[in-house]
Amino acid sequence: MSATAPRRRRRRVLTLGPIPPIEGNDTVEAEPVASIFDAIGLIATCPARRPIEAVVVAPERSMALHEVVRTAEAVKRIDPTVQILLVSDQGSASAIASQVDQCLPSPLDADMLERALDGESAPAPTDRGSSDPPAASPPGHTQPIGDSDLLEALLQETDQVLPLAIKAIEQRTGVAPIEYKPGGAGGPEAVPVRRGLDTWGSLQGGSPEVLAPWASWLSRWIAIDDMVSSLRHHARRDHLTGAWNRSSFEQYATHAIDEARQLRQELTVFVFDIDGFKQFNDRFGHEAGDTILKSMVRLLGSVIRDGDRVGRLGGDEFAVLFSDFTGPRTPGSRHPDRVEVLAHRFQEQISDLRFPELGLAAPGRLSISGGLASFPWDGDTAASLIRIADQRALASKRRGKNCLTFGPE
Repeated sequence: MSATAPRRRRRRVLTLGPIPPIEGNDTVEAEPVASIFDAIGLIATCPARRPIEAVVVAPERSMALHEVVRTAEAVKRIDPTVQILLVSDQGSASAIASQVDQCLPSPLDADMLERALDGESAPAPTDRGSSDPPAASPPGHTQPIGDSDLLEALLQETDQVLPLAIKAIEQRTGVAPIEYKPGGAGGPEAVPVRRGLDTWGSLQGGSPEVLAPWASWLSRWIAIDDMVSSLRHHARRDHLTGAWNRSSFEQYATHAIDEARQLRQELTVFVFDIDGFKQFNDRFGHEAGDTILKSMVRLLGSVIRDGDRVGRLGGDEFAVLFSDFTGPRTPGSRHPDRVEVLAHRFQEQISDLRFPELGLAAPGRLSISGGLASFPWDGDTAASLIRIADQRALASKRRGKNCLTFGPE
């Protein structure tokens, strides 16, 4: 028995205006919409696996061609990768020629529509007397990239928003390769990617006339990506010291414990605070206290590894997650023995910190008291490890200043 051939995905288009049903078509799914507002709603919410490739527009009367312009502008703001196909026996007037991708004769048949989606039909002429390139996809990118794909990359916190946007421009213009250069304005044919007073870089590889509107579109995506990244950073970080805030630290610790369990690795949480920090604040002021906290976090950041994290639990209480699984921190060492050595070393470095920027208000030697708890021996959740390390830090306080506790009191 022969295997059944996989079913081909039907390509989605929206039809606006008096367009008869397209008969004998099993490759294109034409969905009539009552208004441009319905079309925009469907385009904005369509999933990446079922993108809308085009809006087919048929004006109801010859004087309504300006409505085609309004439709094209509205659709391009939502997703510039969606084609605008005009159905008209008289062609497109010069006033709207640059707004549509192709002009198709009536009546419209399935083969004609599919060729138009593939960019095989003659493109709409422009009022400059030249022709726009067909909307062809570069090799290896048969599926059109739309705004939904870019949004998904944004939500997944990947670094693929810019590369996907460049590929979308290549697909939509039929020009490849298009190169994005960050920074300055680039060469004489480069089109700056800017929004307002902000310039991120430039596009090169096609004519400035073709790339200019896409540079404007790309600038919005870069601005959104930068804004979301900044919001994520501020939502996860302590605004004073730059350390991870408590909720983000616990979330990262939870993921690290899951990874350690799968890899059969150990990890350790180190919780500590500054001895007598309240007295420092009362004596030297909160500005001096803030300087101490920021200096301490900078010191921690200089000694930990890429897979470790520093978190501020509150006030002058901090936590360090030693969870880098790339190998022993010192050849032949074992976890958590090496972590204990690091904690003692950090304790010594804290006592050596100096604060010349505080002048006469600079405090003398600092000291810390803390406790350590390790997975899997002391606990198997982020909350339990932080709680046990905190209890051991309190035990260190009871023993006196400048103490560390590694096991039960």
